Amino acid sequence: MDTKLSTEQIDLLFWLANGNSVELCTEVCPDLGTVAELAGFAGHFSKRTIYRLKREGLTQERDLFVTGLRWTSLTLNSKGRQLAEQLEGQAHA
Repeated sequence: MDTKLSTEQIDLLFWLANGNSVELCTEVCPDLGTVAELAGFAGHFSKRTIYRLKREGLTQERDLFVTGLRWTSLTLNSKGRQLAEQLEGQAHA
């Protein structure tokens, strides 16, 4: 895979590869675009980081409804997990 990611994007990729997800409010309301707490994520996060992983085709989405509001849960798809494994292997080589 010839995907060039920043350090911040790679940090988030590894965090997601550990079974974590990013929840983003997608309901048209005052919370639109709010990102839920990223428990255990020690890196720097910006929405642009997750947008880049999505643009590279590394994520999958699932809608959740919490107290009547729609949230989107983003996790890694198989391509994203494969890239994380490849980068992890390169780090240990």
